[in-house]
Amino acid sequence: MNKSRFTISIPDFPGKGKHLIFNTRTQAQVIIDEELKAAIDAPPREPHSDQVSAAFSRLKKLGILVDEGTDEHAAIEEWFSKARNDSSVLRPTVLTTYACNFACSYCVEEGVKAPVFMDRKTAEESVTFIQGKFREYGSRRIFLSFYGGEPLLNMPVIRTVARGMREFVDANSIQYAFGISTNGSLLTREIVEELKPLGLAGVKITLDGPREVHDHKRPFKNGKGSFDAIMANILSAIDLIDVEIGGNFDAENADSFPEMLDELAGLGLAPKIHKVIFKPISPVPKDREGLVPSAELACAYSDPDAIRRIVELRRIALEKGFKVDAGVGAHICDLLMKRTSFNIDPEGFLYRCAGFVGHPEYRCGSIHSEEKDRFLGMELWRRCSECPYVPLCGDGCILGAYVRFGDPLRLNCNKEYMEYLVMESLKVNYRHSRKG
Repeated sequence: MNKSRFTISIPDFPGKGKHLIFNTRTQAQVIIDEELKAAIDAPPREPHSDQVSAAFSRLKKLGILVDEGTDEHAAIEEWFSKARNDSSVLRPTVLTTYACNFACSYCVEEGVKAPVFMDRKTAEESVTFIQGKFREYGSRRIFLSFYGGEPLLNMPVIRTVARGMREFVDANSIQYAFGISTNGSLLTREIVEELKPLGLAGVKITLDGPREVHDHKRPFKNGKGSFDAIMANILSAIDLIDVEIGGNFDAENADSFPEMLDELAGLGLAPKIHKVIFKPISPVPKDREGLVPSAELACAYSDPDAIRRIVELRRIALEKGFKVDAGVGAHICDLLMKRTSFNIDPEGFLYRCAGFVGHPEYRCGSIHSEEKDRFLGMELWRRCSECPYVPLCGDGCILGAYVRFGDPLRLNCNKEYMEYLVMESLKVNYRHSRKG
């Protein structure tokens, strides 16, 4: 029996002579001793002891070991094929508008923001399109997301889409819910109470630090700070729905997040917040404009300091009683893997990747025409099939490749980042689980 190519190990953890073993494909993990580690690493020779043989049998069930001669390339092919063809959950995203009431110091939609709002007709046609895709793919559940711009600037469309979907799922006994990615400034309790019967399950809201820091990063268009309005809305809604907090950081605000978490915990929100996630502020498609084709932009995920901060903020959040994203914080992008994930923009155009919305050259058709297979079925992961981290990253991110190199199909490898993130997150998770 051999160690799977997708099995990694952390030596001398959680203590000397112990080893944390993790498989990136099955995401199974175990702690083993020095004797078993030596047996795993040694080439097959004479039969092992009964104790080692029993351990090998358990490790095989976890995917950490595989039979000698196993074709792991075929196995990962099958694994990706199963993930790609899993149509059980339909995950459409509807962008109600490209407009926003904030003037953030950074913006993922820089160059796209505009007073463009989805109208009622397009909203109704979007509902029909989503229902058609549900039937076409034979899905069993629907999780719908509203996005923008600031989606709550167009409440009539949210009502139209939410009511249309509610009627459809109730008539067909379909499991269904929707979420909203919002800056939080317009999320009043009254809106939550109105939308919850229509399927609202949760919201994602961004806080970029304590009041002074956040207000500098994410002010209203008139320059007024937004922190107090957002916090008032969080406090008014958190007993009704799940609230996820996202924090975007750079060198300017990264060190302020522990203070923000302390403030949230002081308000009794640590056990109530669904989870907190921290991400580095990265370049956006707008940043490539005017650059020569050969220019390369620095990737935030290849910055060692940014990587360290992601893990450290995860550790701090857990220690302060907050929940974080599941697993090791690295997941394949469903938007590229599956037909069942897609974005509908305010004019009814389809985009596979949310980072490209508003850029016509990356449209994948529209709700009124045949869908294009752009970026689907390309199986870019095959160029990284020997890498132990490919089940977690799928070879990287097309948006990141475009921003970095100007070519969405170029390999945007951040293996060093993945290795650090996975191994250090495993340590953080293990230590936290032992404390609990």
